[in-house]
Amino acid sequence: MDRTWLIDRHNELKTLRQPEERLWKQIAELLRPDDQDFQGKTSNNSAMDEILDSTPLYALEDFTGGMFGQLTNPANDWFGLGIADEELMLYQPVKQWFWTVKQRIRATLGPTMSSFYTEVPSWFADTGAFGIGTLYSEEEIGRGSFLDRAIPLRELYIDTDAAGRISAVHREFTLRGRQVLQQFPGTQNVKEDREYTIIHAVMENPDVKPGRIGPAGMAWASAYLSPDLVQLDRRGGYNENPYHSIAWSRRSGRVYPRGPGHIARPDMRTLQEMEKNDLIADQFAADPMKLVHGEADFTPADMVPGALLMGGMSDQGKRLVEAFTPNGQIRDRGQHKQEKRAAIKEAFYFSVMQLINRPQMTATEFTGFQEETLRRLAPNLERIQQGGLTPFILRRFRILQRAGALPPPPPELDGQMLDVAYLSPLAKVQQMQQARAADQLFGRVMQAAQVDPEVVDTFDIDQYIAVTHQASVAPPSLLRSPEAIAQRRQLRAQAQAQQTALDQAKQQVEIAATGAHAAQAQTLAKGRPA
Repeated sequence: MDRTWLIDRHNELKTLRQPEERLWKQIAELLRPDDQDFQGKTSNNSAMDEILDSTPLYALEDFTGGMFGQLTNPANDWFGLGIADEELMLYQPVKQWFWTVKQRIRATLGPTMSSFYTEVPSWFADTGAFGIGTLYSEEEIGRGSFLDRAIPLRELYIDTDAAGRISAVHREFTLRGRQVLQQFPGTQNVKEDREYTIIHAVMENPDVKPGRIGPAGMAWASAYLSPDLVQLDRRGGYNENPYHSIAWSRRSGRVYPRGPGHIARPDMRTLQEMEKNDLIADQFAADPMKLVHGEADFTPADMVPGALLMGGMSDQGKRLVEAFTPNGQIRDRGQHKQEKRAAIKEAFYFSVMQLINRPQMTATEFTGFQEETLRRLAPNLERIQQGGLTPFILRRFRILQRAGALPPPPPELDGQMLDVAYLSPLAKVQQMQQARAADQLFGRVMQAAQVDPEVVDTFDIDQYIAVTHQASVAPPSLLRSPEAIAQRRQLRAQAQAQQTALDQAKQQVEIAATGAHAAQAQTLAKGRPA
């Protein structure tokens, strides 16, 4: 992959993205007005003045805040690590190791080591607006920290393989000459006061040799180059793709997905036009056009409250100024605008965000009014997790593992495939239906037990605890391992057996003592004189 091929490949990705840019710009005008330039440069001109109704802005903010608060809230224990073998996961050393590793990973997401939590909102906002959001993650060697950054869509160019997986990511951005020398020391012919275009190309390494040290043994090839600086050509590699892209809703035959912004775009544009027309109508109502005599002595500047209009009336007392009212009645579009606002909010799952923020919601609300909406959100939630959060967490895990910052795993985990489980409220709400059904069944069994206590024998309490624990965010250390449970039950059974034996022995002693007393009394009775 020489320099010329990489630049040609970058131009190919630009051409591939170009048909999407017109629609992105229309969406950005309504949702991200300060981020409308998709030609690789940041616009200095704010377009907020063009927004007449802020409902789309609020809807995107609610979507972003809801996703952040319910998926990656730093105050919540929002993810866990594990394997597919559920029985092995109950083994205490395995459970404790995963708990320790998770805590180590969570520590790297905090503000002292990373800007992850400040970048995630932009990651989710791009996903909601344009259907794709990308986060770059890399270790900062020598600093003991991580670089986590949301990549603006204007800088991003991607391609996919035949299976729809991202196979190439190019990022085009600009650096000032001083920044170029800081990031790429030794680059020649750099002027500090000039801006330079930089391309970061990351793609699957076609010549990877597993086990080799250095870029040749890495699954992803990397190159930094600049069309403005022939001398700048830095090669490297990654063990995992450092760009984590969320695809909200894939489209057949298209590289770039679509998001809620695509769905809400017609309603957003209609709402803005309606608001514009209503403002114009209000202006005409407040300050209508005037019919004046051609020889009037006043100007529009004279027409202010309390002013005397000289020349507004003839010597004969006839008015020379009349307000012009156009024929027809202005239509009241208040209800129609409310319907558009509601449609825009629903495109960004407003009702779902309100539901999951209500811990006091009843079972009826969950299973009835919102269940269909949650099912509609489920595929997109899965893409956020599997396309963005899971690769990010697994990459962070492997970085820490390669650095020797994690404890050695128990030998029982040899050959097991690591998986990420999500414990956030939004993930748990998907499992809540099963837990609620278990609670309902438990309640019915307890009611039936009041009539016939033996009915309790049909209910597996252990499985009930496992199901409800899975739908909660309680730490796994609260539940004992099957071995510990079996040992406690064995000790309890032995204690009960010993107590039973003691009770039986005591009872036999009492029976023997009673018999002896009876025999003694009988003997004494025979020896008494008549």
